[in-house]
Amino acid sequence: MKLAIIRRRYNPFGGAERFIERLTPRLAQRGINATILAEDWPGTQGTTPVIPVKAAGWTRTARLRAFQQAVKSQLGPFDLVQSHERMVGVDIFRLGDGVHAAWIKRLQQEASGLRSLWLNIDPYHRAVIETERAMAEDPKLHYVANSSLVATELAEYWSVPDHRITLIPNGVDTRFFTPATSAQKAEARQALAQQYAISITPETLLICLVGSGFSRKGVFQLIQACARLKNCALLICGKDKESAKARALIGESNAANRIALTGPLQDVRPLLWASDIFALPSLYDPSSNAVLEALSCGLPVIVTRDVGMAWEITDADAGLICERHISGLLQALHKCEDVDRRNSMAARARAFALRYEQNIVIDQWLEFYKRMQACRN
Repeated sequence: MKLAIIRRRYNPFGGAERFIERLTPRLAQRGINATILAEDWPGTQGTTPVIPVKAAGWTRTARLRAFQQAVKSQLGPFDLVQSHERMVGVDIFRLGDGVHAAWIKRLQQEASGLRSLWLNIDPYHRAVIETERAMAEDPKLHYVANSSLVATELAEYWSVPDHRITLIPNGVDTRFFTPATSAQKAEARQALAQQYAISITPETLLICLVGSGFSRKGVFQLIQACARLKNCALLICGKDKESAKARALIGESNAANRIALTGPLQDVRPLLWASDIFALPSLYDPSSNAVLEALSCGLPVIVTRDVGMAWEITDADAGLICERHISGLLQALHKCEDVDRRNSMAARARAFALRYEQNIVIDQWLEFYKRMQACRN
C-alpha cells in the first residue's frame, strides 16, 4: 500500500513530527510505503521519501490555500492519504492540533473586546474553520482523535458521527523516559541549579513546564503562582517569542533566584528527573506529548481540564486538575507539597504512562490502516 502523509512544516520539537518519524519505519516493515508531502522536512530524509510542496502567497491565508492546492496535485499515485493538516479530499485526518473552532472559542474567552472581535473576522481563522466545516461534510473522511477531549469536540462543533472517529492516543517511549534513580535526581538537581543560577536544595519543590507558546501554555500564570509559593523553584523549557516578557515577569516577581527559562533542550530527561511536579495550565492542549513524557518519568502532573487526557489522569490519581489562574494553580501546588501524596501519585503516573507505550500505540495505528485498506477494497 502506498500512503501519503501530509504535514506542512517540520518542527524538530513538534509532536506530529516525532509521531511520523516513529511510525514510518514500522509501516515499511508491514509493507506500507509512506511518502511525506511537506514544504520542508529535513527530519527523515534518507529513510522516508519526501515530496517538497511549495506554497507561495502574500498572506498566510493565501499560503494556506496554495499549500492545499499544491498537495492535491501530488496525490494521484497514493492508495491512502493521511493529513496532519486541515484539507478537503483526504482519507484520514489526524487532529494533533485539535478542533480549530474550539481553539478560537477559548481564545475569545480570554481576549479583550477588540481582539475577540478580530478573531471572528480574521481571514485566516475563517478559512481554517470553513475548511473544518467542509471536511466534516465529507462522509468519506475518517478522523483520528488523540484524546477523548478531541473526539467530544468533533461531535460538539461539527456533528461528526462516532463511526467516522477513531481514538488513538499519542504514545511515549517508556524505555527512554524512565523514573530517575536517587543518584540521577540529585545529580540533575545540582547541575540545573548551577547552570541556571537558581536555588535548589533537597527540600525544594521543583516544578517544571516543557512547551512553546507561553501564553497558551499558561507560563505567565505559573510564574506568578510559583513566585508566591515558599520553598519552590520553577524551570520552564521551550522557545517562545514571549521569552523576554517571561524574564521580565520573573524579575518583577523578585524570584530570579528560584525561577528560570532554560530555552529549548534536545534532551529533557535531566529536567524531568530533577523535578517533583510537571505543570501545564494550558488554554488548549488536545494531547500533550510533554505530559506523557513527564508521567513516564514518574512525575505527577498538574493540568487544566482543557488538556487532553486530564480526566483520565485524575481518575488514575496520577495528577491534579487546576483552574487556569494563579489561585487555582496555588491550590493544586499546595496539595503537592505533601510528600506522601506526591510519591503515591508518582508511582501511579508511571503505571498510567505504561498504558501508552509507543509500540502499543503504533500497533493500534497498524490495525487502523488494515481496517481502512479493507474498506477501500
